[in-house]
Amino acid sequence: MKEVIWFCLVTGVLSTVALDIWVILVERVTGLPPTNWGMVGRWLTGLRAGHWVLRGDDPSAPSVGERALGWGFHYLVGMGYAVLILLCWGTAFVQAPTALPVFIIGVVVSTLAGLMILMPGLGAGFMGAKLPNQGAMLVYLLVAHGVYALALYGAALWVSHWV
Repeated sequence: MKEVIWFCLVTGVLSTVALDIWVILVERVTGLPPTNWGMVGRWLTGLRAGHWVLRGDDPSAPSVGERALGWGFHYLVGMGYAVLILLCWGTAFVQAPTALPVFIIGVVVSTLAGLMILMPGLGAGFMGAKLPNQGAMLVYLLVAHGVYALALYGAALWVSHWV
């Protein structure tokens, strides 16, 4: 059990760090702003009050607490996808990772979750329908989650050698 927990923590954090590095590089090269995890924290806080969609009536910058909550959520989700792989494919994956489960969870499921849960929650509509650049955002999400999945697979292979 200790190996499973360690696997999920290490692979989830490393792959999420890789995604964040990718996002920084994309921002520097293209000027495309990264996800505002503070606004995600604000959205999560609003869920407790029954607000399923982020209310756009607060123009203030996210608080330190909202930013911390958003970033914590981001990393918990990254680790959660590692957990989901093991729930779907079993704990044997820890010793012998394969690419297909990582692709399914790391690219397909994570991208769909962003498009069907996070974007609507942040007010961008289902599948980003309210965005002026929906097509470009879809491509961006697929590539970013591809980077996450590659890092998750690499981290899984690395961790499998010492668990």
